[in-house]
Amino acid sequence: MYKHNIEEAIANPVRNVVLWFPYFSKIHLLKDPGQIPVYLSRMGYNVRILTYDDERNKNLSAADKVELVKLQKHGKLLQLVDIPLLCYVLKNRKNIGCMILYFANLRTTALLVILKLLNAKTLYIVKMDSDGRLYDNRAFKNRVFKLNLTRKVFRRIVGEITFRVLPFTANLMSIESPEARQRVLNIYPWLEHKLVVLPNGINRHWFDEMSRTVQADDDKTILFVGRVEHIKGPDLLIRAFSRLKDKYPDWKLELVGEIIPSFRAEMEHLISENLKDRVVLTGPLYGRDLVQKYMSASIFCLPSRIESFGIALVEAMYFNNAVISAETGAARYMLDYGDAGMIFDAGDIDQLTACLDRLIGDEILRKRLATAAKLRCEKLFDGESIISELDPHVFNMSKGLFV
Repeated sequence: MYKHNIEEAIANPVRNVVLWFPYFSKIHLLKDPGQIPVYLSRMGYNVRILTYDDERNKNLSAADKVELVKLQKHGKLLQLVDIPLLCYVLKNRKNIGCMILYFANLRTTALLVILKLLNAKTLYIVKMDSDGRLYDNRAFKNRVFKLNLTRKVFRRIVGEITFRVLPFTANLMSIESPEARQRVLNIYPWLEHKLVVLPNGINRHWFDEMSRTVQADDDKTILFVGRVEHIKGPDLLIRAFSRLKDKYPDWKLELVGEIIPSFRAEMEHLISENLKDRVVLTGPLYGRDLVQKYMSASIFCLPSRIESFGIALVEAMYFNNAVISAETGAARYMLDYGDAGMIFDAGDIDQLTACLDRLIGDEILRKRLATAAKLRCEKLFDGESIISELDPHVFNMSKGLFV
């Protein structure tokens, strides 16, 4: 872990950090918008999370003792241009040494230009939260979401504007995997010295504490965790499982997560009569309830059609699940290029069915992949270790050493 002179660190105003995430909710407590502030706080930073006040966070006031500052919305137009945020920064600019913003898009780019004018001394970090394919049309090969020429041109123009401006406004940008970084640099090579790899991680201490009080059930379960919507691919998983239900009558499928209203009818149709006792929709679960599901499953599947970095995949790896993932986002990197899990082409039900069939029918393979996934998770995706890698970047930027 990076270490520096503690007296110098305390005297350095950059230790006052604000993370801006407009739609913070309970689900983000164990994800990177919640965990980055928590670990920075434990390392001696004074951290606040800025978000908008709404129904999703009405009962939240803090993330593990990190203050949650809720800004009041002022109409759609003012919210769109983040006027409440700009007013907050203007009022508190002397107490903001570093600011972390999400998503390398046109909105963040415009916001950073204004923030830089309001408070030029603040260090700005942009967390891209992307697999890099968004900016590289050549790498965007998902056959389910082919782009027409107009959208490709528009995406490229937006990318050019974004990545021509960000190097002058952001002090640092982070992305979740080496492959994602390379995809961006293939098109925008001038970001070489601004863009670093910082994967998302999990809070092992929280999970260990919760798992000690959880009783695992029967492990003949295939688990999905995420929003139940088209882009996450739960329909693909149900279709694949339906092909195998008679071959493996003792197995069941559980889907944990919020069901998007527009997708509910399709889910109910897919489950219908012949799957209603084999497929369970639990709704969103948190804390010990979620841990119990991970501990009771043998196989975890993330069939997303598009993904940047599926944190549920890392959580499942930590709880000794044998993992299957679509080849989206950082999946290949996370699963050690197939050595710590099975990977299939996004949207390919035949490949997904074959992966499920092989894992359900081979207990030795399940245990081997689960062990490899656990080791991979502990090595690369421990949240505390990941954020400790951010510390020297922030400290060096504050000393003018980062180029």
